[in-house]
Amino acid sequence: MSGRPRDGFLAAALAFELGLAGVAWLVGRPLGIDPLRDFDPTGRGLATGILATAPLVLLLVLCDRDSFRPMRRIREILGEVILPFLRGRPAFQLAALAAAAGIGEETLFRGLIQAGTADRLGPASGLILASVTFGLVHALTPAYALIAGLIGAYLGALYLLTGDLTVPVVAHGLYDLVALIYFLRTASGDTIGPIEPAPEETNP
Repeated sequence: MSGRPRDGFLAAALAFELGLAGVAWLVGRPLGIDPLRDFDPTGRGLATGILATAPLVLLLVLCDRDSFRPMRRIREILGEVILPFLRGRPAFQLAALAAAAGIGEETLFRGLIQAGTADRLGPASGLILASVTFGLVHALTPAYALIAGLIGAYLGALYLLTGDLTVPVVAHGLYDLVALIYFLRTASGDTIGPIEPAPEETNP
């Protein structure tokens, strides 16, 4: 694949992810919602976000097993749509894309949708609406939508418990970085579960 389409993909992906934060601000402003009102990047928030990444990575590893068949289809889609544009890129570019996803998506889903709904209908309603919406917009497959919804609920719970948007932003971005590296390094199509040897061929 030539460098121009690859570079174009990265630029478009960065613009899209960061643009979500702009959308959150534009939508929230007339509604009286500041989607970054709880974004306070202190050392405590950053550290909590880093630690909160561990359960997400564990979920990824647990799902990526031969016994979880839907993961095969998820890998196929990632291998066809996303990974070819990211293969061979330096780590800082992957980190930039992951950070943009963390900032853009969390500003929209947690900062605008969850917080805005919580202000009007209560914290539980905000958490549910943001999590369901997060799952639906990631619906590459039904299984992926379910997993994304669970991840959204986890990130939303972090936001509720800490009151700091920094925590889900960091956890989301760092998880995306780990997931990108993980899938790029295991993109042969096999999962990391036990691999059975191929049956021996016999001559007729």
